[in-house]
Amino acid sequence: MKGNEILHARLAAIKDGLGRAGIRWGVFAGAAAYCYGSRREVTDIDILVRVEDLHEAKIALKNINIDCIDVVANLEIQTNHGNFRFFMDDEMVERIRWKQLFGVSIPVIPVEDNIIFKAIAQREEDQRKHDLEDLRCMIENEEIDLKYLEKRIRKFRAYGRIGLLLQPMFRDARMRRKQRPRNTCGK
Repeated sequence: MKGNEILHARLAAIKDGLGRAGIRWGVFAGAAAYCYGSRREVTDIDILVRVEDLHEAKIALKNINIDCIDVVANLEIQTNHGNFRFFMDDEMVERIRWKQLFGVSIPVIPVEDNIIFKAIAQREEDQRKHDLEDLRCMIENEEIDLKYLEKRIRKFRAYGRIGLLLQPMFRDARMRRKQRPRNTCGK
């Protein structure tokens, strides 16, 4: 099987396994950025579950090959501005969106929460990540609920880390949106 076919099969199996177990989950990070407008190649899939569901999720997936797929619940993100926690809560679950990824309909965390994750992490190409590029693409290609975004930034206590980063991105995205069609990131 080729890369995308392998990820399709694994993603479908994970969807079935977590669905049978009744676990709420969502794709986040780079694969979610792809669903929200980035066109970089997806090489792995990150799945977020609630803290209280992590053990049950691992049991539900124990017989499934999940290479290239990480299932996490409570991320500790260490930066030079401090440590941040990123986790799934009821608000995030309520705003999950269903998107297609490798031909599988999957739940994806809200674009606003994925923006927050990427803006906190700010990983660069030397870490084989493209957080700033993904941020620009999501902001340019999606309608962002700014009130929800601000509320969530406060929830994750991340304004000091990401407030100044996001302001010019939103301003630039508004200007570029007027000048070109959507979904042009990474092409």
